[in-house]
Amino acid sequence: MKKRLVVILFALLALTLAGASYAPRFLAYSDVPVKSDAVILFVGENFKDRKTEAFRLLKEGYARVLIVPSFREVIIFKPISKPLTYANGNPNSRRLKTIPYFYEKTHAEMLYARQMMDNMGLRSAIMVSSAYHMERIRMISEKVFGDQSRFFSYVPTPYENDPIRIRAMDWRDWTFVIQELTKICWFRLYSLFIN
Repeated sequence: MKKRLVVILFALLALTLAGASYAPRFLAYSDVPVKSDAVILFVGENFKDRKTEAFRLLKEGYARVLIVPSFREVIIFKPISKPLTYANGNPNSRRLKTIPYFYEKTHAEMLYARQMMDNMGLRSAIMVSSAYHMERIRMISEKVFGDQSRFFSYVPTPYENDPIRIRAMDWRDWTFVIQELTKICWFRLYSLFIN
């Protein structure tokens, strides 16, 4: 009996360590940016670094519209040959729907982004945030946008130091990884009960 318990505990420890070593790579989902209708910028601890990446993408011509859902802000870059037509009024001035209190913040941002994109008739986007945030953004966008999410690319900012190799990680990195995994679990749990 004791031998069996030791084997089970050892197996659980081995699985935990294997999961921990894979977690940073799992969270750091990344795509190559493709030309899109908009760049969606998610706020966070290192907003300046994320903003730098969003502006780089806009400057290099990957999109012409910047959406910052947390600020309910839409900024149009570059002269546009054909003016944007807003399907349901200007997204900067329209009142956005209220989000239930138990939705986690990124989910709320994604719902605002969807409403703003729908108002402007936009279909594709580049999501910009930190590396450890990208897998959760991808999961939430698939839930919120459904099939339309296949027109999205997920580009983490290279200006933040989010290492994916365990040896390079410090306590702050591990804290962020654990928080992200917890938020993913919470989103997966409550998303079972919403449409």
